[in-house]
Amino acid sequence: MSYSNGKVARNLKVERVKRGWSQERLAEASGVGQNSIARYETGATTPGLDQAFKLAEAMGISIDAIVGWQPPEETGEDGAA
Repeated sequence: MSYSNGKVARNLKVERVKRGWSQERLAEASGVGQNSIARYETGATTPGLDQAFKLAEAMGISIDAIVGWQPPEETGEDGAA
């Protein structure tokens, strides 16, 4: 699975803003540095899996909401027989 920095950046910021949180508030809640969050939201860098889980957990959302992954429909699109 791959995902783009732009999608992660947009989704992370949208989820944070929906809650009315500052980057500093998200940093405190997640244990992820505020500077890292700023870099994630600009697309300068992408969070690793551990950081993405911390951010998602702090906001009470699925990691899928951050990375923008959607499971394949149950029509065999995943290649399973």
